[in-house]
Amino acid sequence: METVFVSEISYGKARATFERLSAESDFHFIPVAEDETTLALAIREQQVRGFIADIHPYTKELYQSLPQGGVIARFGVGHDSIDKRQATSHGLWVANTPGVLDNAVAEHAVWMIGSLARQIHHAHASTAAGAWKPATGIEIRGRNIAILGCGRIGRALSAKLHHGMGMQVTGYDIMKNPEFSAKDGINHYTTSLDEALSQADFVLTLLPVLASTQHIANAAFFEKMKPGARFINSARGALVCENDLYDVLKSGHLAGAALDVFEAEPYQPQDLAKDLRTLPNILLTPHIGSNTEESNAGMAEYAARNVIQILNEGPEACPNIVNRTNP
Repeated sequence: METVFVSEISYGKARATFERLSAESDFHFIPVAEDETTLALAIREQQVRGFIADIHPYTKELYQSLPQGGVIARFGVGHDSIDKRQATSHGLWVANTPGVLDNAVAEHAVWMIGSLARQIHHAHASTAAGAWKPATGIEIRGRNIAILGCGRIGRALSAKLHHGMGMQVTGYDIMKNPEFSAKDGINHYTTSLDEALSQADFVLTLLPVLASTQHIANAAFFEKMKPGARFINSARGALVCENDLYDVLKSGHLAGAALDVFEAEPYQPQDLAKDLRTLPNILLTPHIGSNTEESNAGMAEYAARNVIQILNEGPEACPNIVNRTNP
C-alpha cells in the first residue's frame, strides 16, 4: 500500500471519495496540513511520491522533498499555485482535473449575476435584520453580457445565460477563429477587449492568470465599461486590481460587482483604506464556485486517478499533465 498525501482542505471536501479510493486501490490517501515546511518533512520521512494539492501556494520545499518522477496533482483546474518551472526542474509531474468543475463554476456565476441584478444579498440581510427595504432591481433577459474567456466554463455559462435566461452573449478570447455551435449560446465573438467591454451590461471574467492578464481588470478596464454596468470575477483573484475596483464602485461608475476569488485568500484588502467589504454595491463569496458535493467528488476521483496513472503506468498514460516537457 503506497501512501499519497492529500491537502487536508481537499480531503475534507471529498472524504468519502478518498476513503473509497483507498479501499479499492493499492494507494492510501491520507490528509496532511498544507504548511509547506511540515508537508515537505512528512514527505521525506514517509517517502511519499504523490501529493494532491488545493489552492495553497508552494514556493520551494515541496519540490525539493518529492523524489524524481513524483506527482503534484491539483484538486481543481487552475494550477497557478504550483511552480511548474521548479516542479519540472526537480523531475516532477504536475496534473489537473479539467472539465470536472465546469458546471459548478458556471452555475455559481449565474447566481452571482442574478444576485447583483436583484440585490438579493442586501434584501436578505436587511429583511433578516427586521427592516423592510424592497429595492428595485433589473431583469437580465435581453441584457448584454461579455464573457471574457471562452473555454469550457465560458461556453457552459454562455449556454445557460443565452438559452436559459435570454441574455445576449458576447464572447471574448485571443483565439482568432474558434468553432462554436448553436448550443454554446454565443451571439457574437470578438478578439477586441475594448469592443467586448463597451456595450456590456455585465462583464464576467473566466481568463487564466498570465503575465498578459494579471490585473487586466484595472482602472483603464473599468473606465471602458459603460456607466451602470456590473462586473463579476469567477476565475482568479490576480486578474483584478482590487484597489481600482474599489474606486470605480465608490464613484458609482459601476452599479455593482461580485467576486468569488481574491488576490489574497482569505480576503485581505490591498489597501486598508479601500476595503471592498465596506461598499454597499458588492457581493463577496469565499471562493466557492467549484465547491459542490458533485464537483468535489469528481475532482477527488480525477486527481487520485492522475496520481495512480502516473505512478503505475508512467506520465504518457495521463492526459492531464500540465508540464508535459520531459523533466
